[in-house]
Amino acid sequence: MKTKQEREIAKKYLGTRGVIFVGVFTALWIVLQLTLGPLGFTLFRLPIFCDMAAYFTLLLVVWILGKFGGASLVGIIGSVAILFLRPGAFNILGFAASAVLFDVLCLTIRHKASTRLVNIVILTVVTVVSAYFAGAIIGSLFMTQLPYWSLNWALTYWAGLHAAGGLLSVLITLPVIAALERAHVRGLIPRG
Repeated sequence: MKTKQEREIAKKYLGTRGVIFVGVFTALWIVLQLTLGPLGFTLFRLPIFCDMAAYFTLLLVVWILGKFGGASLVGIIGSVAILFLRPGAFNILGFAASAVLFDVLCLTIRHKASTRLVNIVILTVVTVVSAYFAGAIIGSLFMTQLPYWSLNWALTYWAGLHAAGGLLSVLITLPVIAALERAHVRGLIPRG
């Protein structure tokens, strides 16, 4: 039987199951970033699929864990792994930074992602702001070699495209979360 102090610690920090979920969602982050991101650039020359891959994963990890740190770990570990697999793909560091911002901003809902209207609005704002932040970092630090680059371009056009990708990821992920809630998936996962 756990003491009251042990239960309080378990509520705040990632336990063994939390670390396992971080590993699973990190693998999902890596696979989606290595497949969807390049696909979007190949087909449309747009970064929108990169954002879909990132925030689909981050929204799910916040929903399943409900604790601070999970999304940050997924973004940072996944981005480092991508750098090992694709040396020179430093733009992924913008997504690592935005994953930390996303995690911090999710404190506004105490990491309790749900399909309630208030949560949907807040998650949408958090995701779009985080995606914009990723686009601003990527556009202003890693896209400077483009002939039409300017800081104005990076902060409006490029970051705006990322924000649109973040919004699209919310539109894709929230129905998935709703379906998982209707199936009571979270109740099937043992806590601890």
